[in-house]
Amino acid sequence: MPESYSHPGGPTFHLAVIEAPATADPAGAPDLVLNPGGPGGSGVQFLLGVAAQLAPLRRHFDLVSFDPRGVGESDPVSCGSAAELERLLALDPAPSTPSQVASVVAGTRAFVRTCERDTPYAVLDHVSTLDTARDMDRLRAALGQARLNYLGFSYGTYLGSVYAELFPGTVGRFVLDGAIDPALPAATFLAEQAAGFEEDLRDFERWCSSRASCAGSFTTGVVASVDRLLSRLDSGVTLPVAASLAPPGSRLDDGLALTGILAGLYSTSSWPFLGQAIAAAAAGSGSELLDLADSYAGISPGGSASNALAANVAINCVDRRWPSSVPAIERLVPRLARVAPVFGPSEAWGSLACGFWPVPPGRGGAVHLSRPLPILVVGSTRDPATPYAWARALVSQLTGSRLLTRVGDGHTAYFASACIATWVNRYLVTGELPPAGTVCR
Repeated sequence: MPESYSHPGGPTFHLAVIEAPATADPAGAPDLVLNPGGPGGSGVQFLLGVAAQLAPLRRHFDLVSFDPRGVGESDPVSCGSAAELERLLALDPAPSTPSQVASVVAGTRAFVRTCERDTPYAVLDHVSTLDTARDMDRLRAALGQARLNYLGFSYGTYLGSVYAELFPGTVGRFVLDGAIDPALPAATFLAEQAAGFEEDLRDFERWCSSRASCAGSFTTGVVASVDRLLSRLDSGVTLPVAASLAPPGSRLDDGLALTGILAGLYSTSSWPFLGQAIAAAAAGSGSELLDLADSYAGISPGGSASNALAANVAINCVDRRWPSSVPAIERLVPRLARVAPVFGPSEAWGSLACGFWPVPPGRGGAVHLSRPLPILVVGSTRDPATPYAWARALVSQLTGSRLLTRVGDGHTAYFASACIATWVNRYLVTGELPPAGTVCR
């Protein structure tokens, strides 16, 4: 792929692509391209992991996925070792004193310097979603498809939306699950996402209280236990972890604990382990919460790491103008803390790296289609990472699209609901959209 679409004859990007051939008619099957989200998620590893779960679609399609530029095996962004990545997550998620703020600023600057040290500027400068959408159209052409069939999750819904805006004439059957609203101002985006995780934490508390195996560990409730744990860690206490689970010298602090709790809320299938992890941390062992935090950042047991976190920062920083100066973040913190006492401050401070990023941000903003397109947008009513309101908003921007709703917790819907999967599969195979107002309960 061209490194720069402004100079298509110049240097190139390598793009890693994977295909799982159709099982029923591999010679004549169309292609279905997938993106797992992130940004920073490896499409290659994603397809390797979910190919069996996509068997109904694989009967009709060659399943294709790729590592977007800057991700995985596609000229990746690199920001240091696993230990350096973990140090970013370990920064104080809610600094309140000048010395705490100074420490967070210094740690964030150090992280950005590792990205500049380990990644060529030409890579950092060309990892935007606009670039990746153009790559995806070249991939479509290379596959010999007149139209692109696409299934995108989370960030993949933004990538799909940008593609539809750029190339409406080659949009085939598009499913966008776990929708991002491109029109949201950055501060509102952060506030609504923080509120989504806060709501999910309370849903997790209600789930836990109804199960003896979980409730017995929290006599005063999950949220109160989380508050006590984070307050204790915020005072400077750190918890030991099993050496085999993390980079050498790791201990659990408040930043890593909060990341672990957030990671455990993404899927209801993780809730039993999340309950055990919070209870273990309350009892003095940080291994389980650190395991969740490291998994979220792409850090594997033993201390190896993918570049998912580095790519996430690089792509986010060039895609949108975030509140990224210390004064702007300090003004935002009270607003986010009101709607999300646990997660709000960390959401605000999480954008600080973009204030030191070497590449300026791009345009961002709402998408606009030049023609109606029958795109299927899927939203879950209590999705913590991409709130349901964003799916409604995206439908209003994508003229001709249809909303399919899942009632329930957890991020994205296809792998969480047989009902959703049935409607999505039917649409992708036949082109038939669900009736307006369809809800999967």
